[in-house]
Amino acid sequence: MARETLKDSLAGHADGYKLLDNLSSCLGCGKCVGNCPAARQTPSYNPRQIIRDVLNGAEERWLKSEEIWRCLWCAGCYTLCPMDISYPLLIMQLRYRAVEAGYGLQYIAPFKKFAMRAREDGLTFAPGGSKGRERVQGIRSGIGASPWPEISEKAKAEYTALFDLCGVKRDLEGMPEDAAEPLDLNYLGGRIVYEP
Repeated sequence: MARETLKDSLAGHADGYKLLDNLSSCLGCGKCVGNCPAARQTPSYNPRQIIRDVLNGAEERWLKSEEIWRCLWCAGCYTLCPMDISYPLLIMQLRYRAVEAGYGLQYIAPFKKFAMRAREDGLTFAPGGSKGRERVQGIRSGIGASPWPEISEKAKAEYTALFDLCGVKRDLEGMPEDAAEPLDLNYLGGRIVYEP
């Protein structure tokens, strides 16, 4: 598929950020699948098939699939790909598209609480319970650091401003928490379909 045609196709829509100009160069060699921990745990997870479906315009299949949420973003597939296809970037974009359509929200909802707390505290990691907080304080004190990370009010304000400026707060607040569309293991057949 020519590059211009690809950008105008559904694959071009899936690659909304234009990060994968070489997606159509996938050889279907299977190195990505062979090196994938998610594929070992979920037999229906097959990066080759998902790439094929994106290229063939099978949006309904990947959009509603449980499989696109199985990727761990370890990038093992990318390190072995002879065509240098950044599959983790594709999965990131497919997940964005799925969430926009109301699919996969059950995977995003736990992130909402974490992200909003990070916005307020200026910390990307802060255990929620007192037991976890005490453990972190003990470890930090044991290595001679302050018991808790010291974040200036200026830094907190900047972090909050970045969340708001980028639209993260708006998007998280507008996200429904219980209206997720059901997902299926859409790749249980495991067969790669090549269509003209």
